[in-house]
Amino acid sequence: MCKICSNKREQEKVLCSSCQSLIEDLDFDTFNAERKWLEELFVGRFNNFLVVFSLIVTAGFANNLENWKYLVFYFGAILLSFCWLPLVRAYHKYDNAVKILLTLKEFKGKPNQIGIMQELYGKRKNNIFKNFTISRWLAFYIPITCVVFLIIVGLGINLCIIK
Repeated sequence: MCKICSNKREQEKVLCSSCQSLIEDLDFDTFNAERKWLEELFVGRFNNFLVVFSLIVTAGFANNLENWKYLVFYFGAILLSFCWLPLVRAYHKYDNAVKILLTLKEFKGKPNQIGIMQELYGKRKNNIFKNFTISRWLAFYIPITCVVFLIIVGLGINLCIIK
C-alpha cells in the first residue's frame, strides 16, 4: 500500500508512481503553505476538543440531578469520542505532510531551516522516544486521558465514591 493514498503500490516502492510524481512537482512555497494550513487545522480541532471536554466536565459537576449525574459523564465520554475522530483525521493529514517535507522531498536551494529539520527528524527516527512527539500527544495521549477521565468520574459518581 502507498503511504499517502493507500492504493496498491508497484513492487517494493514506498509510494505509488502517481503520488511520487505529485511530490516531485511540489515547490517549497506552495507545500509549506499547505503544511501551515494543515497544522492550523490540527491545532484548531484540538482546541475544539478541549472546549468540548471542559464544557462536559462543567456540565457534569454543575447540574443538580443527583441520581443522574453520572449519565452526563458517560454521555460526555461518548460525545468526546466522536469529537476525537476529526482530530485524528487532521493528525494523519498533518503527519503525512511533515513526512513529505522532511523525508520524501529534497528542497534544494531553500532555507537552512528545512535542512536542520530533516537532520533532526533523521536522528529522532532511531531514538527510543521516536513516538513521543508533540503532535502525537495532541492527537492520541491527551484525548485518551480526557475520555478515560470522564469514564472514571462517571464510575466514581455511580458507585458513590465521588459526590
